[in-house]
Amino acid sequence: MKRLTVFAKCILAALPAILFIAYTLLCPFCYMDEEYPAWRFEKEVVSGKEYNGRSFDTVVIGDSGAMSSIIPSVLGDSVINLAVGGATSIEMYYFLTGYLEEHDAPDTLIIMFAPFHYWHIDNYKTRTVYFKAIDTADLYELYKNAAACGAESVLYDGVITDEISSRLGLPNMYLPAINAAGFAGRRAGNKKAYEDLKETFGYAGFGKLDECYDMSYETSYEDMEINGDAKLITLYMQKILRLCNEKGIKVRLLQPAVNEATFDNLNKHYYSSYRNYIKQLSGICDKIEFENDLRVYDGRYFSDTSHLNEEGALRFSGEISESGDNKEVENAEHQ
Repeated sequence: MKRLTVFAKCILAALPAILFIAYTLLCPFCYMDEEYPAWRFEKEVVSGKEYNGRSFDTVVIGDSGAMSSIIPSVLGDSVINLAVGGATSIEMYYFLTGYLEEHDAPDTLIIMFAPFHYWHIDNYKTRTVYFKAIDTADLYELYKNAAACGAESVLYDGVITDEISSRLGLPNMYLPAINAAGFAGRRAGNKKAYEDLKETFGYAGFGKLDECYDMSYETSYEDMEINGDAKLITLYMQKILRLCNEKGIKVRLLQPAVNEATFDNLNKHYYSSYRNYIKQLSGICDKIEFENDLRVYDGRYFSDTSHLNEEGALRFSGEISESGDNKEVENAEHQ
C-alpha cells in the first residue's frame, strides 16, 4: 500500500510535465510560429497524407524564393511546390527521398535556391531541428555527413540536446513559443496558412511591400565561401541530382529573380564563382535544363529585397512554363 501511495505521488508530481509534453506534441498549430504551416504541409504531402497520396508530374524543391516565385497552377494541373523558407539541399533531399517512397517518381524536378543557400546554412537549428523536419531514421546519416564535411551550422554545440528536446516536446524547446502565443493564440492563423498552402499546392508569398527597389543581402558577398557548410550543401545537391539520374527524372535547375539594384551591385567575382558552381552541378545529371544567370526584374515585382510579389510570381511562373528544353538558358539581361 505504501509503495502504491509513493507511485501515485510520483505520477501526480510528473503530471504537469506529462500534460505539457502531450500538448506540445499534439497541438503544434496552437503555438508554433508562422513558418510552421509550410514545413508541416511539406511533411504531410511527402508522407502521402495530403491529396490522398496523389502523385504529381512536376515537383518543385527549394527555399523561400522558389516557394514565393513558382505558382503550380500556372505550370499545369499536376504540379506541387515543396519548397520552404530557409531550406537548403539537405532538407530537400530528405523531403524528395520521402516523397519517392510514397509516390510515383515525377517526370520533372524543379530546383531553385537563392545563391546564398548554396554555401550557407542559416536556419538548421531554428527550423529544421525545431520543426522536426528530418525523420529520426535519417539523422545518423546526416550527422555523419556533416562531420565528414565539417559543417558547423549543422553540428553546432548542443545539437543533440536540441534534437532530443524537439522529438520529445520538452519545455526548454517550446515553452518560450507557448508563452509568446498566449498558450493557443496562433492556432487560427496557422490553420488558415496551412489551408491556403493546400489550396495553392504549396505556393505562398513572403514580404509585405507592394514593390521594392532596395538591394538584397547578396550584394554584400565577395565570394562563395567553400567551407564546411558549403561542402555539405554540395554533397546533398549531388545526391539529389544522382537520385534523379537513377529514377530517370528530368531536372530543371532554375535561378531566382533579383531586382535591378541587386543585380547591378553584385560583386563580379562572387557572381562569376556562383555561375561556375551552377555549371559544375549541371554536369552531374544527364537530363537537365539549367540557367546559370539570375533573372532580373523591375522592383515593382518584389515584395521585399529577395522575394517576388504575386504579380512577380505570375510573371516568373509564366516564363518558366513557356521555356523550352534547351540545356542552358541565358537570361540575365535587364527586362
